[in-house]
Amino acid sequence: MAGRGHLSAGGPRLRLLNDGVCPPEGNMERDLALLESLVQGEIPPTLRVYQWASPAITYGVNQQLPPRVVEMCQQLGIPLFRRPTGGKAVLHGHDLTVSLVWRPAQTRLYPRQVYFQLAPVLIEAFQRLGVPATQGNAAAPNPRSHEDGGDCFAVPAIADIVHAETGTKLMGCALLVRDDAVLMQGSIPLHLPSVPVERIFGHPHPAPPPMNAEQLIDALFHALQENLFSG
Repeated sequence: MAGRGHLSAGGPRLRLLNDGVCPPEGNMERDLALLESLVQGEIPPTLRVYQWASPAITYGVNQQLPPRVVEMCQQLGIPLFRRPTGGKAVLHGHDLTVSLVWRPAQTRLYPRQVYFQLAPVLIEAFQRLGVPATQGNAAAPNPRSHEDGGDCFAVPAIADIVHAETGTKLMGCALLVRDDAVLMQGSIPLHLPSVPVERIFGHPHPAPPPMNAEQLIDALFHALQENLFSG
């Protein structure tokens, strides 16, 4: 595990934890532990990035998974893990997963306000890589609805980042707000999944634009540092 960042005289600067390729077990607990450490004042704002050693699915804290998803994951040997954040099911193993813990500037935190603060920064990170991006505009999906197959990437909701020209979802995001602190968990597909997505969710996933993982991490870190944690 690598770390980067420091506490400056002007306030907490962003720390980067690049955990590399991780086994599926423990990732959700690790992200939640970072939020708890931030709340306790033990760590500065932290961006954790990691990839998955094998396919897995995480699903939202309030989501009711469709039986089809559960059954297919059992058949394919894909483990399921409940996230501490909201949203719908995310297939991992072909993505860069991002978790960010920090204290936004607002005195009262509402998820929509946090998303609107984050979105321009995330869009800038993609643009640094030459990927035209914009914010999703669909309403947040009902976590108990099965109409979309339970798939986070089926709908480009207001919390997500999409390709400005094709409409393909570039990044799915979900939040947990605790007191004055926030955990954002996000998934950015780097290539097509190695498992049959259509058998799991009932529809395929479009191919993401080509992106280098290390360049993406660098773009995300610097866009966040320069816009949210500059002093």
